[in-house]
Amino acid sequence: MAAIFWLNTGWNSDTILLGQKALWILIKERDSMAEKVKNEHYVPQRYLKHFANGENFFVFDKEKTEKRPGNVGDYACERYFYDVDFDALKREKMEQDSNFEFDPEMERIMQTIDLQHIEHWFGQNVETWLFDPISKIISTYVMTNPKNIENMVAITDNDMNHISLYLAIQMIRSKEFRENIKEMYERLPLLLMKKIAKTDEEREYINSIELEIKNKNHLKLFHAQFLMDEEMVSDIAVRLRSKIWVIGYNKTDIPFITSDNPVVKYGHSGFNGINSKGIEIAFPISPKLILILADIEEFGRLLPFHNHFVEIPSEKVHYYNSLQVIQSYRYVFSKRDEWEFVEKMLKDNPKLKDIKHKRFLMS
Repeated sequence: MAAIFWLNTGWNSDTILLGQKALWILIKERDSMAEKVKNEHYVPQRYLKHFANGENFFVFDKEKTEKRPGNVGDYACERYFYDVDFDALKREKMEQDSNFEFDPEMERIMQTIDLQHIEHWFGQNVETWLFDPISKIISTYVMTNPKNIENMVAITDNDMNHISLYLAIQMIRSKEFRENIKEMYERLPLLLMKKIAKTDEEREYINSIELEIKNKNHLKLFHAQFLMDEEMVSDIAVRLRSKIWVIGYNKTDIPFITSDNPVVKYGHSGFNGINSKGIEIAFPISPKLILILADIEEFGRLLPFHNHFVEIPSEKVHYYNSLQVIQSYRYVFSKRDEWEFVEKMLKDNPKLKDIKHKRFLMS
């Protein structure tokens, strides 16, 4: 089943070796007509516009505890976020070992790689036809008689395939995911060392060690490895596809909000893995609609509502909005300038303001 996703998306990959790092990367001859993108979004603008009035929405900055108006084009993005500078990596390798020689085929690949291929591919595919089924859900809700909405089958099986892949990619492309990668490389080795330490002295010494990825280009490369791992992304998509799918609609006066990490998870059994028992995955798609994917074992009662619209009560709207606040990297977005509940959450739990919080627990 996994192969079906990639056959439909047209991904083409070669494996190249850079130093000792194996990287699955999409290969494409440089297109001189391709527009160079400076601000590369890790949450698509097309998606964010559903939470905006035209191009503008309201933003809450958790780190600064500050609310402000903002433009969709200025948030959930960074300059050259996905671009890996292979020339810089090559120079660094040569500085480490002046006798190192690159394979001629690798040299050719490095010269023909479109350095913005990830950004261009997202723009041409993820933000177009892969997002179309989500737009279809919104259109169906808007155009259907409210009396009949819960009897409607929301989307086709093929639409669910596409949305599964869209969600899998969104989970991996985000800034929050990159921070998890960074911490995995910096702190996970120390965690493993600490687990096998035999004395307090050894553990104390390990606590004094600090590992740091100082080169942002290396971090981009690590992130690209995940983004280009077709098997992993396909596996995530297949696991998402296997859930119970419910489209929640919101008739309350409280809009659904979103964030710079919009695909959120809550493990009702204490585990947040996408295939964990009790996992619930939520993705708001407009102020009035939210896509909910639920573990079939824990939420079997929802099976009759699979692929249907279900009304969400106000307490559940608050619940899903709170997940956006908690699991966002830094920014929360809304069509309305109403942030009292966010301010209260940050007052009650100031740690939510720390965007550099530890993501792996070490005991």
